[in-house]
Amino acid sequence: MPPTLDLMPLIQEAIKTAVDRAVADQLKHEPDYRRWWSAKEVQERYGITPTWLSEHILNQPRFQRQLDGFAFNYHGQMGWRFEPLAFSEFMRKEFRNIAKEAKA
Repeated sequence: MPPTLDLMPLIQEAIKTAVDRAVADQLKHEPDYRRWWSAKEVQERYGITPTWLSEHILNQPRFQRQLDGFAFNYHGQMGWRFEPLAFSEFMRKEFRNIAKEAKA
């Protein structure tokens, strides 16, 4: 048997490992829409502080109706939880204006 055939399993395993690593890296950077996000995850995703989130979104009376149904405060250790698809849509629509007002 030629020596190159002996290398095939090693090459296949190296390719599989590289693909698995690439997929894992990609998943790290993509939001997980399968479960509700915590306030910390929202802050990391949008690059905002807990204070900013509270002052400019959660404690704004004008957003209370919009947030109802996809942002819940469980208080205690759980704190805020956000349904990711609805909250992402809210942020796509509102974030630019919220950020402008926050700078003013």
